[in-house]
Amino acid sequence: MTRNANIYDICDRPVLEGDCPTESGRNLRFIYKKLIGHPAVKYLLLNWCRHPALNVTEISVYQAMMHQAMQASPDNWQDAQWIATTFRPLAQLLDSIENPRWQQREKVERVTVELTQTEVQTLIDNCLHDIFRVWDKDKKDPWFPVAAQVELSGDDHMNGNSFINVLQGVGSIEYKNITLLFALIRCFLMTNPRLLRLTRRPYTGISEPMTASFTWLWHRIGFSDVNFFEHLLVFLDADATRKQHYERIVPILENLLRYCVCTSREWLETPNNHIKHPAITCLPKDADGKPLCRLSKETWQKKQCLGFGDYVPDTDTTFLTLAMARKWLDFVQKEQLSVDKVLLEECESMLAYPWVEIISEYQVGGNYASNPPTIQITKPLDYEGAVPIWFDKTFKKSDGRLIRDMLGNEICPGHNMDILDSILLNRKQWRALEGENLSFLHRLIDFHYRAFVSGNFRHETALKYYLPEIYTYYLGRMYQTYRTLSESEKRILDLEQKIERMRQIALQYCKDELIGYSLNAFDAALAVSALVLLEYEPKHDGVIATGLKVMRTAAGEGKHGHPYRAYEWNRMRHPTRILIGSEVSTSLFVLRACSEAMRYLY
Repeated sequence: MTRNANIYDICDRPVLEGDCPTESGRNLRFIYKKLIGHPAVKYLLLNWCRHPALNVTEISVYQAMMHQAMQASPDNWQDAQWIATTFRPLAQLLDSIENPRWQQREKVERVTVELTQTEVQTLIDNCLHDIFRVWDKDKKDPWFPVAAQVELSGDDHMNGNSFINVLQGVGSIEYKNITLLFALIRCFLMTNPRLLRLTRRPYTGISEPMTASFTWLWHRIGFSDVNFFEHLLVFLDADATRKQHYERIVPILENLLRYCVCTSREWLETPNNHIKHPAITCLPKDADGKPLCRLSKETWQKKQCLGFGDYVPDTDTTFLTLAMARKWLDFVQKEQLSVDKVLLEECESMLAYPWVEIISEYQVGGNYASNPPTIQITKPLDYEGAVPIWFDKTFKKSDGRLIRDMLGNEICPGHNMDILDSILLNRKQWRALEGENLSFLHRLIDFHYRAFVSGNFRHETALKYYLPEIYTYYLGRMYQTYRTLSESEKRILDLEQKIERMRQIALQYCKDELIGYSLNAFDAALAVSALVLLEYEPKHDGVIATGLKVMRTAAGEGKHGHPYRAYEWNRMRHPTRILIGSEVSTSLFVLRACSEAMRYLY
């Protein structure tokens, strides 16, 4: 009697036997040994995952596919038709997967009794204690650790078309190879529910808890630091009585911002007008090419294996940093603080570039078409007016080949909201409400408007790095910036009041679809922050209070002295599902939410 095949029946012979005539084949063999051949992955999991639809006598088409991948030349990997034809069998296998219902959410009743001011302050104090405790662990080089957790089950929305699209859209052959192997793992793991439960289980709420701490890859990145900077600044700025915390928190703020503005800075040129400008990368390196993001040697090797060895500065982290640079300059001036003058000068220098002109060279439907999104898995979205995530940067490989779009390029509404917010914050210096700059903003607002009025923002498939609740929270942050515009500026920017319409849609979403159903602590922090930033009324009807109660009830759920667990703050959808977060990240988000609520409610 024949048996069903596992991943090793398909791959071992074509991948491990024979010569590797190409660099891509040698890389595929190396990654296969490291990932699928890892003893723990093999003998505890994948060896027992047999595909119910694949008999060992019927796998020749998949073996041929892997043989072609092993023999593939760089030209093959640049040929969209070759990719589609070669990997069609795997694409069809991906299409046959049925996803479990991971998010367990039940309808909840709105609370009738608000938390007292003292109870909210207790939540704030607990978060502050955790934040300071983590920061103080390394006296010489303090940081807020953030972890990446690889989900072998893959992205729930990675169907056959999206898989082929990713392979066609990324420039890095290493990234193509790891995407191929993770797709294979997904096909075998998802068809074995009993073994799947060893790696992933249903959970309460929207954002997924990060549970496999023994697998976490720890690192420090500018994107995290710039968000943490804002959370702490909001805490200080939300209440005049918090000046007592300045001595403790201001040095942390400077450290975080310095890491973004200085340590993580690279120099690029725009693809069309060749404007030289700084940009912020999430993988800064020193002069010897060693990473400056607190990666251990082992973690750095794993990151390279995952296809992230060559990294491109991203538009999101860059424009978030520009926004925080402006907020820091304004806060220092308002409070008349004596701080690092060199950092202030670096902030001013970075803000001095013509950033609307720079970013407009990347806009879909703008005046240029040099850097379109090469991956279109964020659906259903109309990309017109949006900006892709990666700046233009070319890498030269050892054989002389020039590679663009190492990780592909794609559209996510979340980072586009950050870009809009940053431009509005710096509108005067950047002449954002004039001429072509204003046309750029109108197209960008229209992109967001379509995402909200169509309801597409609710779909997880429409976002690459975030969940819909974070996009809504980002809208709230932008709305607060929008409120600082004069009436004449508002008319110039948004005569048809599209931002107000987006606000109303987002408020209804927060009230009905977030607060109305069960959430975890991280979800609740985002929901409360969004409701306050969007100025929900009536503020005392129990909606905001329900979110605060979730955070209070969850307090103490964390391990090792943390008040909260680590949750999916952001994510990668390829080369597989990768969750990003940490316990202290949750504390910082809860701190911000409670600080905003304290200011708004009491």
